[in-house]
Amino acid sequence: AQQAAAHAASRGSPSATRGAYAPPPPGACGGGGGGGGGAGGGGQLAGSPQAEAEVIALRIVRRLMELSNQERSDWRYNLQLATFDEALLLCGCVVEILRREDSLVEVPLPCRVYGDIHGQLLDLLEFFNAFAWPDKRRGDIWSMSYVFLGDFVDRGAYSCDVVLLLFSLKFLYPRKVFLVRGNHEDRLMNINYGFHESCTRKFAAEGEFIWERMNDVFEFLPIAALVDSTILCIHGGIGDCIDTLDDLRGIPKPIQVVGEINSSTTRQDRIILHALWSDPTDNDQVLGVHSSPRGKNTCRFGPDRVQDFNRRNGLKLIIRAHECVQHGYEYFASGQLLTVFSATNYCNEHNNDGAMVILVRDEWTGEVKEHAQVIKSGAVDTSYGWNDQQFRAPSPMRRADGSRGAGVDAGPPGGWAFGSAPGS
Repeated sequence: AQQAAAHAASRGSPSATRGAYAPPPPGACGGGGGGGGGAGGGGQLAGSPQAEAEVIALRIVRRLMELSNQERSDWRYNLQLATFDEALLLCGCVVEILRREDSLVEVPLPCRVYGDIHGQLLDLLEFFNAFAWPDKRRGDIWSMSYVFLGDFVDRGAYSCDVVLLLFSLKFLYPRKVFLVRGNHEDRLMNINYGFHESCTRKFAAEGEFIWERMNDVFEFLPIAALVDSTILCIHGGIGDCIDTLDDLRGIPKPIQVVGEINSSTTRQDRIILHALWSDPTDNDQVLGVHSSPRGKNTCRFGPDRVQDFNRRNGLKLIIRAHECVQHGYEYFASGQLLTVFSATNYCNEHNNDGAMVILVRDEWTGEVKEHAQVIKSGAVDTSYGWNDQQFRAPSPMRRADGSRGAGVDAGPPGGWAFGSAPGS
């Protein structure tokens, strides 16, 4: 945080920085968002900024589709998906869509939910190839919603590319693809953990501007998603101050994340911090609310808090990300909370699987069921995909028995196979 503050100070005051890099005013990218046909809204007028952005977004998605089926040694070291001007235009058009979304976005069934990606593009492409692309040509976007639970950036070597891909998908299919903010979608974090470096490596001297603009867009991301009114999807958790779904609704954008909690911190600022940063306790036997090794700005919450929250809000399940787990997904609170982590072999230190969760309605009972779909550790060569140098060591892996490794950083901590949730 001190380094980020010093960086901002060297470029002028924070308010001056935001003024220089603020997203365009409403309407600057034309009318409604999205090209992509029925799943994303109508076609755009030729020559309009949106029409140009649609061409850029389609090209990025199609190129990665093509590259994902090639020998990855041919492109993994020199990937360039967009020019500086193209990236800026895409940011400007995506923020038009995000500014109209509530801070708690409503998502229909069926739905796929991804956890932390952390710049690990190779894993994300493996998931898309193994299960389905969010695409109209060779995917299931017409019949499936997609939720990505934040931490798109940092630690991995492809942070900027992951953002360009996700922004492209959001622009093409704005009512089918939903991007939820994680704690690394924040300048104070991603100046240190790799995203800033990824932008400057991709765009040289103009990378600083791209990094600023993408962070501006992050401030318009929702902080949670509600699937079918029964499943809450959130990056971190409910902390000690999120009591109702209404606590997550109607938060004005852009959403600023405070650097620390003090006597002047508002309840809304605490809600934002806990949504992005909090974790469950070690296991179902640890009840109540406890201090967090991540610092005084957040906490750990017990299974009793999860069960009470779900009961009072009429929820079946909370799906969250934010922690690496051995098998890519892990239950808590007697099955009422599910952690999902979508990057394998985290930082080349944990031999963890990666998972994505698919939510469907049982045609016989009418109940919503969750099933994990897993990429096994070792299925993807991640030797280059993770940055060699990390600002801090990765968070210890969360284990089903409640044990953890030593140390916690300031951030989140083969082949493929199907898995099913217990009792689902």
